[in-house]
Amino acid sequence: PTTSNNGITGTWAPALSNTTTTTYTFTPTAGQCATTTTLTITVNPNLVPTFNPVAAICSGATAPVLPGTSTNGITGTWSPATVSNTATATYTFTPSAGQCATTATLTVTVNPNVVPTFTPVAAICSGATLTALPTTSNNGITGTWAPALSNTTTTTYTFTPTAGQCATTTTLTITVNPNVVPTFNPVAAICSGATAPVLQIGRA
Repeated sequence: PTTSNNGITGTWAPALSNTTTTTYTFTPTAGQCATTTTLTITVNPNLVPTFNPVAAICSGATAPVLPGTSTNGITGTWSPATVSNTATATYTFTPSAGQCATTATLTVTVNPNVVPTFTPVAAICSGATLTALPTTSNNGITGTWAPALSNTTTTTYTFTPTAGQCATTTTLTITVNPNVVPTFNPVAAICSGATAPVLQIGRA
């Protein structure tokens, strides 16, 4: 104000600043029995809200809840309000009114789930030796198989990744072919010294 509470008119110096704490001097207009006076306006710096990083999650996992108060004591709200558990996104924190603070952002990374891949296993004959299935996929996912291997029955096996990896289950089928008993047409009896028959080389 250019007029004091007790009716003295005058001017202020220096010019107002909204970025720095400053002491202003009021100089009364000439001809008034009045002295100069000062007034200090404190300008508090804007704090940047700080937050602990959020660990990446796998797509479809439980989404984290972002804190309503920063680590340096600033309260506020997030936009968007709900964290996505399907896509990586950046969230903006807006401080509540009346606090000297700026907006801040926080990114939540959502990693896609990898499908483990394995080299197909060639069909075997029933009873043949069956090599144990690998516990690490071609694309680096570790895990376990179920059920136990069978070398007598065609079976589909399920691979379950070890926890903590962004990966889905997958299956692998091993075909076990039954052993066939060769069958032949009977050969008629011959007399000693007669021309011997030629045995067939294929199944009947």
